[in-house]
Amino acid sequence: MSYVAAVDHLHALTQELSPTAPRRKFDLDHMRILASALGDPQTQFRSVLIAGTNGKGSTASTLASILTASGLRTAIYSSPHLSRVTERIRTSVPPTTNNEQRSTDNRLSEISEEDFARLYFRVDDDARKLVSASQLPHHPSFFESLTALAFLYFAERKVDIAVLEVGLGGRLDATNIVDPMLSVITD
Repeated sequence: MSYVAAVDHLHALTQELSPTAPRRKFDLDHMRILASALGDPQTQFRSVLIAGTNGKGSTASTLASILTASGLRTAIYSSPHLSRVTERIRTSVPPTTNNEQRSTDNRLSEISEEDFARLYFRVDDDARKLVSASQLPHHPSFFESLTALAFLYFAERKVDIAVLEVGLGGRLDATNIVDPMLSVITD
């Protein structure tokens, strides 16, 4: 499947935000079940989890730049994105394709469109199987799917450390399934 199809499919998951959508209970166990089906990629690298109301993005970017400059194979997962969903998932690991976008912040590269599509449909396929087998009550959300994709990508790229920005979910946020070596709470 293509990158455009992956992004269109991902955006269809945002219907959970509609006022007419049924209320949904978020539960970290759902994210743990999905991660387990994917081989628990979040256990294959060290992580730093950054939470808080203000300053998460700048704190995460600064820390990722410092870690990259120190020679570590660094990853960053941030939100929201400005123009492309691939902006959220970046690594300092050298690009594998010529199409991989380069970022300006200390040699961090966005995930390629090809890798994004491949991993998105892997996450989606596994999620559909889990729902069909009644192991998950519903399909993972936009953010849960994207977080699982990022974890897979970081594990694949064999990063040393990932800087993970907590989304709006707080303690029930999908990123909270990691066992971080450091947690940061911004003001």
